[in-house]
Amino acid sequence: MPRVRIALATLTTAIVGMAALTACSSDSDSTDSTQQADKPAAAPKPITKELSQAHLTQALLDDGETLPHFSLHGHKSVTDGEFCNAAEDADSAPKGWVRGSDSSYEYDGSTLHMADIKICLFDSADAAHQQYTLWKGTETSKQQSPKKPLGDENTLVVEDDGSVYGYVRSGKVNIRVHVDEVAASDPSGTQAMLAATLKRLQQLQDGKAATVTALDEQAAARQ
Repeated sequence: MPRVRIALATLTTAIVGMAALTACSSDSDSTDSTQQADKPAAAPKPITKELSQAHLTQALLDDGETLPHFSLHGHKSVTDGEFCNAAEDADSAPKGWVRGSDSSYEYDGSTLHMADIKICLFDSADAAHQQYTLWKGTETSKQQSPKKPLGDENTLVVEDDGSVYGYVRSGKVNIRVHVDEVAASDPSGTQAMLAATLKRLQQLQDGKAATVTALDEQAAARQ
């Protein structure tokens, strides 16, 4: 009988030990899972590389990649330096300017109502910031923040005629989007074009193809 009791005691101790180990493992797994779930997603990297002219052109939205009713007007263009200069009546490239690209879009085939995108690359974040500040202006009553922040600095400017300008700076790059009043009943379309263009630049900087579209951004905003 003593031997039986010893064997039973040993078995009971082993079972209790296994249960404790299982509980610890479960708690550990639960903690790890919680920590992973609570960990915030990494913020998109700012544009810090000196992207090529081809990269800037690829980042511009093409037919089927922009807002509904819009189609590319002509061809994507190389932007002259003066058009990245936000100073009033500028006739020369701003300090630190490297290169730029732009594109315009017809609304239902009409050039009376259009949208456009401009990308300007600078040699430093400071140079880009200076032009971004000039671009967005000082009329704070017209400015509003996008529902989802973009880049390092961003703002939407709603003009008295109902047209919307969107501006974002990410590292060394400025992006400006303008949507005419006919298609700008609210700023969400301008924001979608801004976000898509920036994310395409980020994809290209990471060595990937530019695949994000304004339609993707609109769909994400509805969720």
